[in-house]
Amino acid sequence: MKSIILGLKRHPWRLLTSIFLAYSALWTLIESLAFFNPTLKLQGFQSYLILGIISVVIGLWRVYQPRSISIKINTSDTTLNIYYGDIFKAEGYIAIAANEFFDSELGDPVSEKSLHGMVIKNYFGGHPESFDKAISKDLLNCRYEEIKRKRGNTKKYPIGTTAKITANDKKFLLFVLCHTDIETFKASSDLATMVTALNGLFSKARNCTGGESLILPLVGSGISGVGLPATQLLQLIVLSVIDETKRKQICKQIDLVIHESRFEEIDIETIKLQWG
Repeated sequence: MKSIILGLKRHPWRLLTSIFLAYSALWTLIESLAFFNPTLKLQGFQSYLILGIISVVIGLWRVYQPRSISIKINTSDTTLNIYYGDIFKAEGYIAIAANEFFDSELGDPVSEKSLHGMVIKNYFGGHPESFDKAISKDLLNCRYEEIKRKRGNTKKYPIGTTAKITANDKKFLLFVLCHTDIETFKASSDLATMVTALNGLFSKARNCTGGESLILPLVGSGISGVGLPATQLLQLIVLSVIDETKRKQICKQIDLVIHESRFEEIDIETIKLQWG
């Protein structure tokens, strides 16, 4: 019902047009059958009531807003699935945006409401030490800059640096999306930084997913504040995935999971029409 009501709000004329076209087509069919076979009893209130109900059902089906779409990327065997749900319930390598220090202390350095914070809290028991150890192990040979800070980690990694970690049978790819103010802990990003971050993530995913899916959130919509509306962020992510895949395949299946709270804000049907 939520999908139908939203469809009525977005496309009221589509409903009316679909009902009219369905009614006209069914009316023509009924009249044709009655003309060639007069013994058929297709007239009467009951018959036309059924005709009207069928037309309305077709109209409602036409305005129904999908909760998932699939896009087959041309010149590759990669499929991009976009759907609403809980990213932590997806199976595969889950991409999580982090700051350039891969901070692990919940609170000012890392908000518990961010996906980064949820990973630390729910999969590392809120313990910074185990999280830091997993990050350091994977980034052992990656370059970084040592920065003095009052709180938080001191190793500063370039935008796009990606660490592969596992916890409780879940596999994560934490990638640097945003810069951090070392005084206020405020994370920030912009359009160019986001593109660079995604390229770094995709490069890492090519080498470590091993045939499993890459799971993406709506990157840039959280605390990092890229500053674009959700629909434009989604368009940018889809464009980045398609562009990188055409250069070199990332993996065979990429899932872009959008939180349920964004259902009324984002029209994924439009994405399907543009890219499908």
